[in-house]
Amino acid sequence: MSPPSRTPAGGPSRRGLLAGGGAAALAAAAVAGASPAQAAGPAAPGAPGRDRTARTAARTRDRAAGARKRTKIGMGYQTWFMPGVGQWQTPEAKPLLGHYSSLDEKVIKRHAEWLTWAGIDYLLLDWSNNLGGNWTNDTAAQIIKGTDALLSVYAKLKKRPQLTLLLGMDDGKAGTEHFLAQIEEVKKRIAKYPDLWLKHEGKPLLNVFTGANLKMPPDWNDDYFTLRWQGAFREIVLNPGGQWSWKDRVPFANGPEKVVADFRFGDAGLDGWKAQGPWRVDKVPTGPSFDNQVEVRCVSIRPTDGEQQAKGRLTSPPFRITEPVLSFNAIGTDMAAYDKLPSLDGRNAFLLSDAKTGEVLRHASPPGEPGGFHVRQWNVRELLGREVVFEIVNNNDFPANLGWCGVDRVFQQSAEQVAVVPASAGNHGPGSYDTWDADSREHGATYVSQFTGVFDWEPEFVQICAWNEFGAPDQFSTAASNDIEPTVVTRLKGKNSDGWGYYYLDLTRDLIDQYRAGAEFPNVKLDLRYP
Repeated sequence: MSPPSRTPAGGPSRRGLLAGGGAAALAAAAVAGASPAQAAGPAAPGAPGRDRTARTAARTRDRAAGARKRTKIGMGYQTWFMPGVGQWQTPEAKPLLGHYSSLDEKVIKRHAEWLTWAGIDYLLLDWSNNLGGNWTNDTAAQIIKGTDALLSVYAKLKKRPQLTLLLGMDDGKAGTEHFLAQIEEVKKRIAKYPDLWLKHEGKPLLNVFTGANLKMPPDWNDDYFTLRWQGAFREIVLNPGGQWSWKDRVPFANGPEKVVADFRFGDAGLDGWKAQGPWRVDKVPTGPSFDNQVEVRCVSIRPTDGEQQAKGRLTSPPFRITEPVLSFNAIGTDMAAYDKLPSLDGRNAFLLSDAKTGEVLRHASPPGEPGGFHVRQWNVRELLGREVVFEIVNNNDFPANLGWCGVDRVFQQSAEQVAVVPASAGNHGPGSYDTWDADSREHGATYVSQFTGVFDWEPEFVQICAWNEFGAPDQFSTAASNDIEPTVVTRLKGKNSDGWGYYYLDLTRDLIDQYRAGAEFPNVKLDLRYP
């Protein structure tokens, strides 16, 4: 069976779709017939902690073969628990280790034991939040001090994750004096602890956070590193330029892009595509992107100024599939979606077809919204080397601006990175967990739903968000938060629990174990007592 098309429904800070009902349905599917999850947490509130070292020794991890063997699985990690930063003012739960200091060697060691036991290959140390602007401010100095404490301890450990950094820009800019000061601090630490750092393409990997926006990443590089820009909320703001993602509400495959079509204004705007009908490139108002409407360049036959909706077809020149992911950002509706393909009578659709035979290899419907772009992705790994064409079919003439569809561009991508979160805020901004489009933990269902993307894409890097933020607005409540680190539990009542114990650490281990072993799909039992 051909892999299904990606049709997710569809941020200023990275702090922020699978509908809650969809996650719950997936949870039910995951539970049905599943093998028992490995120790889903304490048997009851107040149960003693378990000896993780003994359990680690008792189990070995099958790293499988091929793409799954090479996958590096990472975890976002904070070193900001320092006296002057005050990050224990708004925690959503209390860690088992208490309100600790990032300088505490025992805490650093225990974290390393837990993370290694769970199968985490690397930590993404977060310098992005409080390090913008003046690099010399006291908050930045304290976060660096916490990082230095971790580096010192990790250098003595035989088993621990590797490390990489997520830097912040200087007031939205790269290459400034303060930004370059950050870079020099990073280089000093790599030189001092060369064995601790995660490498990609033969160089230390460096991530720089751009924020959630519609802009291409800055034109800055340093050959000392393999640089990856990192955005967030791709389903809302599209994150162009092959950026990785800090968090997404849908598990997209992120990575370097190879453009198939980047439509432009003017007579040559169709980029050599064959047009049947009045196709054109213009700006389309779209939104909200965190409650802000923006204009995006789009190719379509959208009617303007009272025009009647036209029909037509737009076909790309033949091109060869060279990457495992084909992506495009879609807009518009299909008012005849109840009619199944292969008939295209009255249908609006996006097609990928064999260039010689015309066989439809992949298809997707418009998102059902004329006022917002949504990311579409096809897994085309099995089509590598095949010559294909991409087509936009607009056979619907429904009035009232509801009969058209379009795309902003079409591009191939490597499956380099997938972001995974246990819960996600809504479209209105960081910490928007009280909105209809937010996804709480749902007893682990959201986490399992997100992890299915890892099983599908088999990326080079997985980034889980996150281990230990413990701060508002992102960590809104025990049920609406992302943290994995084990916490105290005194009240075990589903979403109204005051913690989650070892539950999410164990679930992380189970999901990684199954992925490494080559499972087609996550197969775990969820415990409805936990948030």
